[in-house]
Amino acid sequence: MSKIVVIRHAKSDWHSNTSDFERVINKEGQKSCQIISQELKKRITKPDKFIVSTAIRAQLTHQEIFFSWYNELELEKNTINDELLYSGTVDKILTNLKMNLTGFNTSVIIGHNPILNYVLNVLAFKGQNLIPNNLVEAGCVLISYETNHYNQTNFKDGTIIEYINPKQFLK
Repeated sequence: MSKIVVIRHAKSDWHSNTSDFERVINKEGQKSCQIISQELKKRITKPDKFIVSTAIRAQLTHQEIFFSWYNELELEKNTINDELLYSGTVDKILTNLKMNLTGFNTSVIIGHNPILNYVLNVLAFKGQNLIPNNLVEAGCVLISYETNHYNQTNFKDGTIIEYINPKQFLK
């Protein structure tokens, strides 16, 4: 069994005078990342591969969630920064995922809506009722696969196993 975790970037700071691409995550986003990091540690093994949007808020989400899992050099070595997750098409993103995630047991994708919601609908054919209409900031969808040869299966054996978001764990 292999897994892909799809994560939307954490809440970003709209008050800065920067471009959309350069927005950072705010304090609420940082707290959400801590929660998600703790919850993912209960659910998945240490990821083998990351594909992360090149936008700053996605990069910071990646670091905030997974820095405690790896040292900086390991994290960088296992990460592909991909501008397609910011501005690509579903077909191009899927081609890239097949090429870069095949052979890895636990992979993570970090990007943006609405493209992530579109991609989610193709990454798994079972359990689609668990996919939210709008993946919230720092929300995660965990998908299980029978094999990690996505280039051969075209993700058809994927099953959504869980959707988690930070607000579930705030009490």
